Amino acid sequence: MIKRCAIYTRKSTEEGLDQSFNSLDAQREACENYILSQKSEGWRAIKTRYDDGGISGGHMDRPALQLLMSDIDQGRVDIVIVYKVDRLTRSLADFAKLVEKFDKHEVSFVSVTQAFNTSNSMGRLTLNVLLSFAQFEREVGAERVRDKIAASRKKGIWTGGKPPLGYDNIDKNLVVNEREAEIVRKIYKLYEDEGCVRTIVQQAAQNNWRSKKRKNGTGGNLLTRGPIYHMLKNPVYAGLLKTGGNLYQAQHDALIPRDQWERIQGKLKERAQRQGKSKHQASPLTGLLYWKEERLTPDHTIKSGKRYRYYVSSKTDDQTHAHIRLKASDVETAVIETLSSWITTSDTVMNDIAISGTNTTALQHIKKDVHALSSSLKKGNHHCELTALLKSINRIDLNDIHIRITLNPRRLFNDPAFDTALKNKVVIQSSCTLKKRGHELRLLMGEQAIASSPDKVIINNIILAHRLKTIRFDQPAQSWIETLKHNDIDPSTSHRFLRYAFLAPDIVEAFLDGKVPIEINNEKLKNLSELPTCWDAQRRLFGVAPLSPVG
Repeated sequence: MIKRCAIYTRKSTEEGLDQSFNSLDAQREACENYILSQKSEGWRAIKTRYDDGGISGGHMDRPALQLLMSDIDQGRVDIVIVYKVDRLTRSLADFAKLVEKFDKHEVSFVSVTQAFNTSNSMGRLTLNVLLSFAQFEREVGAERVRDKIAASRKKGIWTGGKPPLGYDNIDKNLVVNEREAEIVRKIYKLYEDEGCVRTIVQQAAQNNWRSKKRKNGTGGNLLTRGPIYHMLKNPVYAGLLKTGGNLYQAQHDALIPRDQWERIQGKLKERAQRQGKSKHQASPLTGLLYWKEERLTPDHTIKSGKRYRYYVSSKTDDQTHAHIRLKASDVETAVIETLSSWITTSDTVMNDIAISGTNTTALQHIKKDVHALSSSLKKGNHHCELTALLKSINRIDLNDIHIRITLNPRRLFNDPAFDTALKNKVVIQSSCTLKKRGHELRLLMGEQAIASSPDKVIINNIILAHRLKTIRFDQPAQSWIETLKHNDIDPSTSHRFLRYAFLAPDIVEAFLDGKVPIEINNEKLKNLSELPTCWDAQRRLFGVAPLSPVG
């Protein structure tokens, strides 16, 4: 079977091209000789010459290359032959695009001096390696662009994009558009006075306030709730630019005084918190929490009008073959305790967060911030503290033995002046224990394995059991049956309640103080086949330490 071979040659400069035998001719001769060596495989050179003389390989805007691509599209080429890979292109990203076209048309690619041939398995392996480097180059390039944008924004430079309503992009700078700016100022004043977006939407309809009209014909739509909320939150209007979660003073003129913009943000946040309360308490770790690489999602149940929150898995655990269901308050408290324990050890914190070689002034400032945060964590509600810390947490990993928190110190202390003195990633870890209690898992910090609060159900059952015991043994049988009916207790299972009355006194005290193993719950007590009458046996069963000898 004949395989049509196209030879592509290129030289970056025009030097020597006027000679009778130049570099392009030398490349072509080498390629023709290689094709002759493959004559038994049916390889034949096509007559069309694809020569780019005096053209850089850093781009694809080359006449001969475009002709080659056109012939490939029309099915006139089976194999592309070059002297070296860099003759085809010097850009890995462009090379990836070319190979994609070759694959689409089932065209092989050969570099005669580099033993590179995609018509065999080794050549395809080499190709995949080169494409991996191309991907790497693209990602590194994207990182460089992001870093450059962040650095520009820190200096207050507008980095392009579509300008918001109220501004025009002139010579890559934001310039105030007074006609549009007046609309923006009215929207801010309306929200500050009324505190209601619905009112602004109505005013927009009455006054025909519209979004910014773009040159490509898009935009110019009547302002609705979404765009208005976005405008109210946009720091650009206060002469600020945002990057990395921080705000920086911009070089463009502000439309709204900064203090007014900050008041508006306070109102928006307060409104969001009110709406959150109306939808029950939120689960602040949503999107951050992972169990053995699987993300946990919030869930809840309602019993007797009370809402119980959990973080649950969608898959079964490899070891337990059960869905993970962790009590939300346990996990949130564990996060706070882990962070609190870390922050209160100031020397360790400073070693963890400060970049080596940081000057003394910066270190003293950071240490002051650490002490301030440490003091605040010792006060107040855990849920509020966790909400305040969420801005710095990147991820929380849980498994059977530890909790690992990955956070960004720069966001935790939020002081742009000392960003360069702080690392952008710290991993904090502490040990934990998981105990099964009923249908849920309880998360305990360190080696702790006792309940942190009394079980009210067990305490009520102990009180009821002592009442039943008194009635059973001191009053007529009729009173016993009536009492069982009154308390909705099945006579056939009444012995399960009576057993609570025969617990050792120190075990009862442990239940009252919430100092029994976390896995000992009402369900387990009810389902015991029998309760030992010996108090020492009960202590061993419930994991309660024996009483110290007297005397």
